[in-house]
Amino acid sequence: LPQLPPKLTSIITLQLGAEQRASYERAEREGVYALRARGADIRIQNVLELITRLKQLCNADPVSGRSTKLVDLHERLTTLVAEGHRALVFSQFTDATFGAQAIAAGLARFHPLLYTGGMGLAQRDDVIRAFKEDASHSVLVLSLRAGGVGLNLQDASYVFHFDRWWNPSVERQAEDRSHRLGQTYPVHVYAYTCEQTIEERIEVVLRRRLRLFQDVVDEVTLDLGSVLSNAELFGLFGLPSPEPDRG
Repeated sequence: LPQLPPKLTSIITLQLGAEQRASYERAEREGVYALRARGADIRIQNVLELITRLKQLCNADPVSGRSTKLVDLHERLTTLVAEGHRALVFSQFTDATFGAQAIAAGLARFHPLLYTGGMGLAQRDDVIRAFKEDASHSVLVLSLRAGGVGLNLQDASYVFHFDRWWNPSVERQAEDRSHRLGQTYPVHVYAYTCEQTIEERIEVVLRRRLRLFQDVVDEVTLDLGSVLSNAELFGLFGLPSPEPDRG
């Protein structure tokens, strides 16, 4: 709509810290070993499960509790909140180790509110009402599935994708909770990617194909299988594909 202010999107690329890097590399090493051990029984679902596990470790290290993304987000929010801005933070995970609950706990100084599908309808309504009516809540942390549609959150002008769904429709719907009629500020959208991880490798493959997520048809789930060929999926871990490519 021409009356809306612009929406500006940026990728934030980060290096994992030493402890988080060690946990990530150990998990990838063990995961690839387990994939190879399956031999001819390996399936695409096994690869997707490892991708999800590694994405979680890009969010946080469960051993040390370290999170490069959370440190960066905390620093950015410190500046933004001091300037009077408010923010939405989306994650596809909801748990207290890698997902929305963990993010909210790590941002406690900003009095964040949490919105996930595990809450009852009345509780979710209370969260949205509190965010709209009480500006002391500088941050609203939402699970992407529950909070990505149907909400009007123009009180926030900054949006962070803590992790990627790799589906443009789902991510745009989430961003547009803020970029709606009534928004008076430009909306700044930031998406995190960790260098030398599965996140970066998938971004590179998708950019190289010049598809930029536009061929994704599944708007509900993480369905990389509909975007990448079998060879590309297995190639993310340097594995040959035992399955013929879909035509």
